Amino acid sequence: MFALNGKSRGKGRVAPDGSEGEGRFVVPRLLRRPARLFSKIFAGDITVPRYAEAVGLVSLFAATALYGSVAGGQFGAVANTVTASLGFAVQEVEISGQVNTSEVAVIDALGLGESTSLALLDVRDARESLQDLPWVERAEVRKVYPGKLEIRIDERQAFAIWQSGDALSLIERDGRVIAAYSGYGFNNLPLVVGPGAATSAASFMELLLDYPAVAGKVKALIHVGERRWDVRLANGITVKLPAEEPEKAVERLLVMDAGTQILSRDIASIDLRLADRTTVALTENAMARREAALKAREKAIKAAKRSSI
Repeated sequence: MFALNGKSRGKGRVAPDGSEGEGRFVVPRLLRRPARLFSKIFAGDITVPRYAEAVGLVSLFAATALYGSVAGGQFGAVANTVTASLGFAVQEVEISGQVNTSEVAVIDALGLGESTSLALLDVRDARESLQDLPWVERAEVRKVYPGKLEIRIDERQAFAIWQSGDALSLIERDGRVIAAYSGYGFNNLPLVVGPGAATSAASFMELLLDYPAVAGKVKALIHVGERRWDVRLANGITVKLPAEEPEKAVERLLVMDAGTQILSRDIASIDLRLADRTTVALTENAMARREAALKAREKAIKAAKRSSI
C-alpha cells in the first residue's frame, strides 16, 4: 500500500509505508493520485463498477476520435454542424446600406451556407471579409441569436470614371480605384482621361465649381502631359486651358460667351492656351456650311458685277 511521506521544500513523495531507506522507488508527483487509486482497487478497497470496462473503451474511442478530428483540422466542421443542428444555424441575413454591393457577393464573402453556425461565426473575420469587397468602405456585423445575422455596409463613393489606356475604372475623389467600370450606369459622373488624371481631377473640378456655367456642362476632363486640362463639354466642344492660371482663361471664355454665345455655336474647340489669342476650330458640318456660304457669296459678288456692266 502506498502512502504520502515527506514535505521537503514543498515536495512530497509517494513511497511504500515505512520505507525511508535508500534505493526505494519514488513515484513522480503527476502519477501519485492514479497510483493511490490503483493501489486501493488492487487492495479491494474500491469496487470497480460492472460496466466500467465498456465505458472505458467507449471513452477511449471517443477521445481517439476527438484527437483525430482536431489533428486533422476537422474539429471546427464537426462543432459547426453540431451547434447548427442544435438551433443555432444562420436562418436569416439582414443587409442594409449597400447600393452597388450585391447580396450574393455578401453571402459569398462570408461563406454562408445552410448549416453555418451563428455561434461559431467570427464577427471580426466576417467584417474583414466584407471590407475586402470592392465597394465596401466599412462593415458592421452583429449576431442576433438564435439564427439571425445583421450586416450594415457603408460603401465607397464614386467620383469619376477614369480612362487609362483602354481600361475604364470607377475612382474615388482621392483617385483610389473602386472597381472596373462595366460600361453602364453612373452617367452623371465625369470621365477623366490620361496619366495622373485620377489623382488631380478632384482639385481641378473644385476650381471649376466657381464657374457653374462651365462646371454644369462638363462631360470629360482630359489631362494633357500631366500639366494642363482640356475640358470636354456636354455639347461636344473642347475647351483647351493653359497649365498656368486656368481660372483666368475660364473667365475670358465666359466673357466671350456673354457677348457671342460661343458655347452654343457649332464649333469643335476653343483654344485658350495663349493669354492674348483665342483660336476657334469649327466642326466638320460647320466647316462645310461655311465653305458653302463663302462659295455662295462669291457667286453673288460675280453676278452683281456682271449686272453692273
